Amino acid sequence: MRTFTIEGKADSPDVFMDEAKKLIEIWGNSTLKETNWFYSNLLKWMIAFTMGNSNTCTVNIRLKRINDSSAKWLAVVFNKLRLFVPEKELEINWYLNSRSPRILASGLMLQTRTAYRVNMLSN
Repeated sequence: MRTFTIEGKADSPDVFMDEAKKLIEIWGNSTLKETNWFYSNLLKWMIAFTMGNSNTCTVNIRLKRINDSSAKWLAVVFNKLRLFVPEKELEINWYLNSRSPRILASGLMLQTRTAYRVNMLSN
């Protein structure tokens, strides 16, 4: 089975995908100025890793910092992913950073703007 890794930078998150475990992890900072390229490609990679899977895929999101553009793009990614992965087959865990009210607001926005349930968890 395949794995895929994107090494994060100061303003872009690390991403790890494991097809065998049906696991996608996103962590670090997401304060990119040009979010379109990063998140449109992230969507393509997520679709490639979730296509054909009939078991639940888990997405863990552990961001330290996020800007408004990244939060909006995450909602776009998960809305488009809905076309390929039914709600019952995707579990999204949004880990809260107690020092960042923006992280909480972004997680709530993701839940509001998508049909997926987002589990809000403490780090």
